[in-house]
Amino acid sequence: MIALRVTDIKKFMSLLFGGTAFDNFYFVEGDVSVAVDYHIDGKINKAFFTEEDGEQEDFQSWGQTKAIVTQMIKGKKLPVAMKIVLKKAGQGDLTYLLNIRFDNNNLLVVTGISHTVFTLDKTGEKEWDENMCGFLKRNGIDFEEM
Repeated sequence: MIALRVTDIKKFMSLLFGGTAFDNFYFVEGDVSVAVDYHIDGKINKAFFTEEDGEQEDFQSWGQTKAIVTQMIKGKKLPVAMKIVLKKAGQGDLTYLLNIRFDNNNLLVVTGISHTVFTLDKTGEKEWDENMCGFLKRNGIDFEEM
């Protein structure tokens, strides 16, 4: 797990909300604090869908969710705070996690992993941390490791 402070907030937010770079991540949850506070659960409500709709994933993708979050933060003022948790399936029992937190004009990206079985092996965590740093660099996002 690493914490990265994004120094070019505007560019990162443009990538997150206006681009497609994060669209294949699943949206786990989010909190947006503007004039009122919102909490969004990304878990799919399977009771809403019929058999004709087909099998549904457990979580909605960020690509499907970002328009809703964009509507919440749209306006002349920055949000007071915002937290978005994304995840991506890894190899084997791994799930890659990405916590994005905006607060007091600071933007932190915190990586993490989840295993379905106990292990002391940190290989997946190190690979995810390196991949996320590379992802940000490839997309021209400046950051500092904390």
